[in-house]
Amino acid sequence: MKTELETIPVWDGLRSGSECFICDLMNRAQEDAVDYYLGPAIMVPEIRVVINQKGFCPTHFKALADRNKAQSLSLVLDTYMTESDKTLQPLLDKITSSSSPRKTLKLFGELENMNENREKVCLVCDYMNDRLERYVRTVAALFRDDADFRSELAKGKGFCMHHTIELAKCAKEELSGSLLNDYLTLLARLMKENLERCHDDDVYLSQKYKSENKDKPWNGCEDAHKRCVRKLFGESRILAK
Repeated sequence: MKTELETIPVWDGLRSGSECFICDLMNRAQEDAVDYYLGPAIMVPEIRVVINQKGFCPTHFKALADRNKAQSLSLVLDTYMTESDKTLQPLLDKITSSSSPRKTLKLFGELENMNENREKVCLVCDYMNDRLERYVRTVAALFRDDADFRSELAKGKGFCMHHTIELAKCAKEELSGSLLNDYLTLLARLMKENLERCHDDDVYLSQKYKSENKDKPWNGCEDAHKRCVRKLFGESRILAK
């Protein structure tokens, strides 16, 4: 199935001057997904069945809770926990009735595996992953088809390291040959140059706090530490895959 491209939000993101506009788009995708799973969708039986089966990763369960929509989330949790109890409670019963330390530790190993498997799936991450695939393929497709986009991308601030890697991994879906290599080397150049820029700004910020530099201008470096963290690690990353 052909992936739907997202040219408008990608162009808007590039023009924003962000340190990583893919991060910005993923922030929005996360918000949209959380809104969806706390909205009218939870009253649709088919969706509740999927929620009960898959649920959400710890990060996104917390995001749901932080919205303070108690009624919506309590309804979701009621049936989700009821479904989870079908496997969890029998295992906990075995642990509480065990009289052998060796057997009890083995059962706790089963509990650990069950918990790890539960946290590896997340409907919000699935929603975000679908968006991410469209965004990274759109960037590559625009690079292929639009000379203006290529020019603007080359002059921009690039992306965080995490999303640079995601862009590179998916590039072969839209590009090939010398154009693919041009794209990949551009991603690397943008990463190199903009990491250096952020680092230089951070050095300036660190020196600005010295007493002899108190009267020097900030030169836009007030948030350099935050930009460095974002450049290195990104935001709204998909944790459950």
